[in-house]
Amino acid sequence: MATECCITIEIPPPKVKRVSLVKYRGIEVGFKIGKGYSLGELKEAGVNCKIAKQLNIPIDPRRKSVYKENVENLKRFLEQVKELVNAKKAKPARIFIATATQQ
Repeated sequence: MATECCITIEIPPPKVKRVSLVKYRGIEVGFKIGKGYSLGELKEAGVNCKIAKQLNIPIDPRRKSVYKENVENLKRFLEQVKELVNAKKAKPARIFIATATQQ
């Protein structure tokens, strides 16, 4: 299958805070890749659940936190999609979910 035939757009993976463990005395260990974006992050980015499901954006309804970095990533992704929709002559697009390793 030729990759030159279509444009690929990557959905950025959501970042969430790691759980602070007692053995580290509650010190924040950093961020990890989450299962999906929270409903608050989708709302701030201007996306409803129906459109998010159509665009294959992962949603985690149990999360309540909202991180600015995730909202900015969603806005950038939506701008890329809008550019493709508004383009008159565009190659077929393929949207895929990024499978990044945990850091």
